Amino acid sequence: MTQMRSALLATLAAVLLLAAAPAASRAQGMPSDSVLRGFQPSSEYMLVINGKPVPAAEIYQNDQIPAILILSSALPSPVMLTPRAGNVETVNLMKVSKQKDGTVDLFADAVLAPIGQFAMEGENVTFTTDGRKVSLNPKPALTGLRGGPALLASLPEYLRTARGYTPNAAAIAALKKANRPVVVRVVFGSWCPHCRQHVPLMLRVENAVANPKVKFEYYGIAKPPDGWKDPEVKRLGVKGIPTAIVYVNGVQAGRIEGEAFNNPEVALSRIVSAK
Repeated sequence: MTQMRSALLATLAAVLLLAAAPAASRAQGMPSDSVLRGFQPSSEYMLVINGKPVPAAEIYQNDQIPAILILSSALPSPVMLTPRAGNVETVNLMKVSKQKDGTVDLFADAVLAPIGQFAMEGENVTFTTDGRKVSLNPKPALTGLRGGPALLASLPEYLRTARGYTPNAAAIAALKKANRPVVVRVVFGSWCPHCRQHVPLMLRVENAVANPKVKFEYYGIAKPPDGWKDPEVKRLGVKGIPTAIVYVNGVQAGRIEGEAFNNPEVALSRIVSAK
């Protein structure tokens, strides 16, 4: 019993030391690296080790470098991939600093240790570390009907873009006053770059309107060609994404497509007021 207690205390001490290390570096005035900083949470990939998914892995991307940073207790150390060079490098966990805004920086004194090169197997990025095969696989598309909060929770890229958008105040005010039932169904693909740019704007509009009469729902489709075979896509006659179908009093009143998605609240307000 004494030996077990000692082992538990030693483990706890090690965990506390590891958790406190970045804070200690900050306390000593160590700044973030001027380049290896601002890694954003990413939902594009999932970590797979020896063929088994690691759901709790944290994956971050920096599109400026560009680079991908992987944090997981299933790996001996954080791993950074640099696509341009094809390099795979590790960094001491104590040199990784999580910021209040959810981004991740490396400290200026962080040392990257090369462990090899990665390879592409189809769409998967693969490399070997600690004698294990590691793979970053594109996440499956989000499909089916989803609510806005669930979408934001699943796609951190959407959340960042939504937070950065300021909707047209007059359009929002008009939508707040809507007194007829309105349903906005947005057809999108979580894999689609245009959707990644524009659907978060609609999510921000939903949050700003906050009118129980105006309901928003999001229908995700699979990657082509399967996505275009979806019965709901065919029923709605959707030819491109994102597309928002607007129903007023249960009747289709209009659609938001193409450039109208640059300011979806303006387009939505016009459709609702015209009906």
